[in-house]
Amino acid sequence: MADCELIPSLPLDLALDCLHRVSLNSLSSLQKVCSSWRALVSSPSFQQTRHAKGYMEHQACIIQATSNPGKTPAYGISIFDEKHNTWEYLPPIPDFPNGLPLFCSCVAVGAQIVILGGWDPSSWSVLTSVYIYDFARARWRCGARMPTARSFFACAAMEGKIVVAGGHDQNKNALKSAEIYDVVSDMWENLADMAQERDECKAICFNGELIVVSGFSTESQGQFMASAESLDLVERKWRTVDNFWPAGRPPSSIVLFKGQLFALLDGHIVQFKSSQNEWEPVLALPASIRVFACATPLSDGILIVGFGGAAQSLHIVRCCVGTGCSPPSWRVVNGNGSSGTVQQTACTIQV
Repeated sequence: MADCELIPSLPLDLALDCLHRVSLNSLSSLQKVCSSWRALVSSPSFQQTRHAKGYMEHQACIIQATSNPGKTPAYGISIFDEKHNTWEYLPPIPDFPNGLPLFCSCVAVGAQIVILGGWDPSSWSVLTSVYIYDFARARWRCGARMPTARSFFACAAMEGKIVVAGGHDQNKNALKSAEIYDVVSDMWENLADMAQERDECKAICFNGELIVVSGFSTESQGQFMASAESLDLVERKWRTVDNFWPAGRPPSSIVLFKGQLFALLDGHIVQFKSSQNEWEPVLALPASIRVFACATPLSDGILIVGFGGAAQSLHIVRCCVGTGCSPPSWRVVNGNGSSGTVQQTACTIQV
């Protein structure tokens, strides 16, 4: 790299700085210019340098369908560009040109968003498919299929790998099995079973461990438990964490922001206090949001999507919390359309 001229007449350090500043949406165009630029953008050091210099961008991905009364919703991926305060849709998965699989899960790994499982929109059969959209290349590819067909499972990414756990099988039996997917090698491995069945659980990464929160068993439909199970990725072992979450409440709103856990409970944003093992209120929700849809972190706050009012209009807000934001506050975000349905899964690309 040191012996080539990335940009004519510019010193290498200035040329590199220019390329490191290019927006996420333009990275795919860089790779088409020449082999040197393609090699640079594809290298792990490219993202590391963007992060170190503060050029990293946050783009929130939500799974949204436009309002279409009387018909099965056709979902797509809406992308909120925090830097430019704009929205756009990702191109559809080639295998599903008319909408994403229903109830699929999404998780971000580097400059990629991974869509796992869900139901076939035509037959409603449970899918094991994995699709990966690479923002740097602006294209979809197929990943190795999940070993186990499961619905409403927990999934989260950690150290470039994705863990899926719990959910239920095609007979509505809650699962305690778990698997791990390496995006680079495109390979799945089985993990040890959790101690309990956990349908409709939530996975988060916290304090160096992956935690599967709450869920319910086959015999206790809808009765969300208070416990969680933490996975040590090195030892590949689970340990039970008692009283991690309020019993009887779905855990879908939990989100990690700047190393801290936040969630929505009783009309408030709450923060998890590890020392007391309690969730403490931080800020009341805006009156415009009566029904929660999804949440995902941004660089300076948490993006929250919900519904309110008789017309069930869509409302999107940003909660500014944590360091540098005192007192906590709300900011309205321009929505990508004013109606439609939103799935309770979201993620954030950080590149």
